[in-house]
Amino acid sequence: MTTSKATNPISGNATHTVTLLRRIRAHKKQQEKETALYKATHKKLSRAYAALMDLVDQLTKIKVHGTKKATTLLQRIKNGRAENVRLTAVRNETQARIDVLNRELADLGIQLALVREQEINETKNIDDIVLQVFGLNRTVVEASLAREECLKRHVFPRLIDKNGNQVRQITFPSSDGLRKVVAMVNTMTIIRGDLAREAKDEIQSFFDQFQVRAKLDPNVEALFELIRQLLIEKTDFKVGPDLYRFLAMELDSKIFPQLARAQTLLRQSIRSEKTNSYIRIYERTSRNDKWEVVPQS
Repeated sequence: MTTSKATNPISGNATHTVTLLRRIRAHKKQQEKETALYKATHKKLSRAYAALMDLVDQLTKIKVHGTKKATTLLQRIKNGRAENVRLTAVRNETQARIDVLNRELADLGIQLALVREQEINETKNIDDIVLQVFGLNRTVVEASLAREECLKRHVFPRLIDKNGNQVRQITFPSSDGLRKVVAMVNTMTIIRGDLAREAKDEIQSFFDQFQVRAKLDPNVEALFELIRQLLIEKTDFKVGPDLYRFLAMELDSKIFPQLARAQTLLRQSIRSEKTNSYIRIYERTSRNDKWEVVPQS
């Protein structure tokens, strides 16, 4: 299979513009040469005509014909007439070539104007396309990030049942029975290690505040135990019920600043596989109708 080279939609017009400009420059250069030749020929013709008229005037003043002087004048007049005819022909031919060049230059100028107008329009159209695509892409990315955050906060924590076991999927139906969201568990599988380590440092900072465990408030003790279960070998976080329960907790950042920051870092660290199968959206016109899949992209 052959692959085609990447192309720029404007490059075709640009190439045409360069070609037209090259032809216009060549025509103008030729026009200058022809114009110079026309002017030189016109001057020669004017001088030759004046010389011919002078010879004719001299001939009319001769009283005795048949002399050597008269014969010479007649020959010079004959040559002068031939030179005038020749120069007139050169002048006319040059003028004809100039006229052709002028018409061709006018036509090339029109073509250039049209191509440049097309180039300007195409440039504007491409700018509009780029602007629109970037704008739509920004909207898609923002919406994707917002949906990801919503799933992390409100959906994934519910993928753990009341006994702490992970379920394969969970359905969220709307109250009118016309819409539902089905979430899959196979999205919560990846945790970024760098953010997890930052979260671990925040949690360790929280631990360091309590040197004597016996003096802990019962509620803080329960929170302490839950968070302790998150750590494995002090560096990694286990993806499981304890992590989801921790992420679902509403922590006051003023009371537990380290844990609130750790919670934010862990939410940011979780990544889901980029597949449409991890969450499906359905809707129907009435409760008696079949569910229809809502496109997500």
